[in-house]
Amino acid sequence: MRRQLFGRAGMSGTAFVTGGVTQRRVRGHEVTADGPVPVAPLTARAYGPAGTSAVTTVTDLLRFAALHLQDPSLAALRAVHAEVRIYGWLDAWCLGWAWFGWHGGQVWGWDGLVNGERSVLRIVPGQQAAVVLMTNSSAGRAMYRSLFAELMASLCGISVPPLRLDASPGAAGDLSRFAGVYAWPDRQVDVTATASGLLISSGDGQAEALPLDERTFLADPADPDNPAVTFGAFDAAGRPGVLYDMLWGLPRSGG
Repeated sequence: MRRQLFGRAGMSGTAFVTGGVTQRRVRGHEVTADGPVPVAPLTARAYGPAGTSAVTTVTDLLRFAALHLQDPSLAALRAVHAEVRIYGWLDAWCLGWAWFGWHGGQVWGWDGLVNGERSVLRIVPGQQAAVVLMTNSSAGRAMYRSLFAELMASLCGISVPPLRLDASPGAAGDLSRFAGVYAWPDRQVDVTATASGLLISSGDGQAEALPLDERTFLADPADPDNPAVTFGAFDAAGRPGVLYDMLWGLPRSGG
């Protein structure tokens, strides 16, 4: 990584937490009813395959963005490979990038999401532009939505669509088709239909989710990360095969 990416891009401020170079790392915080609470940073080597063992700076993320804006060979990584739209997160999936179908120009990027930290990178190749936000707060995505709506409009003439959090009764049609068990080996979500929405139960508790559209349900409008859940991979009968909890897809395993 140092030889092939960091050195090439000039990312001198980027390090690996497993290497012990963490003295200048900002402490993450979870926002609670009693105020922000510091959380222990992720340091385990096991997180490496997910990319969370690297720590960086705003300047280095902009250098990373510049590499993608300046090297034509890297444009192939922005080709859409999966037409997966996850409400509030992305409109399609590329090779390592998310694509955003925003009005005014094509935008790619990715979001960082670990305990007590949130970060956002967006690139606009058509304008050779990039915008980065890094926060040490679990509420960082609320700041992103407020700040980027202004920045993208003023700097690039691009409109960031606001989150629509008004329930639309009946928009999802037959609610029974969503009922079932969606799971990984270490996480399970049970979905049952109610008269007006879905009851979503997991190890985090229960929430009644109301339909926003034909595949998206409002679970917690106050949650800056995950106010809604999205279903995908529908079969011929209209039954979803995946429940997206933020960016993680839980396949249907029963029901």
